[in-house]
Amino acid sequence: MSSIQRPGYSATAHPAAPTRRAPVQRRHVAQWLVLALMLGLFYGVPWLRWHDAPLLLFDIEARRIHFFGLGLRTDAIVPLLWLALAGLAALCLVTSLYGRLWCAYACPQTVLTRLHRAVRRLTTLNGRAGGRTEPVLRHALWAAVSLWTGITFVGYFSPIGGLVGGLPAFELGGWKVFWIAFYALATWANVLFLHEQVCTYLCPYGRVQPWLTDAFTPSIHYDARRGEPRGARAAGGGSVMQRARGLLDPVTARDYVFRAAHPASAGPRPTFSDAHLGDCTDCDACVRACPIGLDIRNGRNDSCIECNACTDACDDTMARNGFPAGLILRTSIARIEQRPPATFRARPLLFGALTALFLVLAITGLLAAS
Repeated sequence: MSSIQRPGYSATAHPAAPTRRAPVQRRHVAQWLVLALMLGLFYGVPWLRWHDAPLLLFDIEARRIHFFGLGLRTDAIVPLLWLALAGLAALCLVTSLYGRLWCAYACPQTVLTRLHRAVRRLTTLNGRAGGRTEPVLRHALWAAVSLWTGITFVGYFSPIGGLVGGLPAFELGGWKVFWIAFYALATWANVLFLHEQVCTYLCPYGRVQPWLTDAFTPSIHYDARRGEPRGARAAGGGSVMQRARGLLDPVTARDYVFRAAHPASAGPRPTFSDAHLGDCTDCDACVRACPIGLDIRNGRNDSCIECNACTDACDDTMARNGFPAGLILRTSIARIEQRPPATFRARPLLFGALTALFLVLAITGLLAAS
């Protein structure tokens, strides 16, 4: 019996599967540009001044907040609270429309982790001396970054010029030294040992994501219709898009995914000839590339920060096998299910309205305080 006659298969083209490699370089450039922007803002804002006053300073001793030339008393900071709520609502709006871009690009944990991995690559030396020198140099550089991060963070609550000027002469007060050391140590240990584990176990953002998104929100998905049944095969067989096998129907594809994800309950997977295998070679490159070891092929997981590492790893495997890229791709459930475009999406409208409302309240309050 030919493969096109096999139950569960279809030769229909899949609209969500791209025919050429995604612009990986463009995404990497965007990640590094956002990293530079976030680090520049964090480390630079305490040094900026506005009309001979700090641009942003939470002066605890004077019980005043300096914000773009405004000197707000701590008992009159309601406009800043509205501004913070506007930022939170805007984050919800972006998540609803575009997925977890914050996690993948701009989250401080992501930014510092990416910076640490750049430091690790920078301190990777060649030769016999590298094995002894690399750990010392790596820890020294990251300790310096962590110390400056602690100084900068405290600089949002005490003028940073005085902090830096008092360091050489050891003229800082006990509490300032404590908080600098505390945040420096927290930065050093957090990024060095936890990495994305913070996203999995500590950050609440992933847990509330299902309330922020809908079927039209893009995220990372595995194209099971094209990839299943997965398995190693001889080279040169061609993609299912190039063979008569075609794509699986959605029900059969989900069944194969369930069998692969739950071997204890589903039992051993059946074996298939190369002609009946999907495009997934079961190389586990996507799992190895994931910072927290998720297998995106088993379905969406709230711990996924959509960093696209699995996408890049899978695209490399597809290229080596001569298959089209996009077995793991960024798309929406609605597009996978070929739904028509939505004319009304409640969540983006709600979060957009809340963002506008909170901004109006914040601007009104700031104008009244000026």
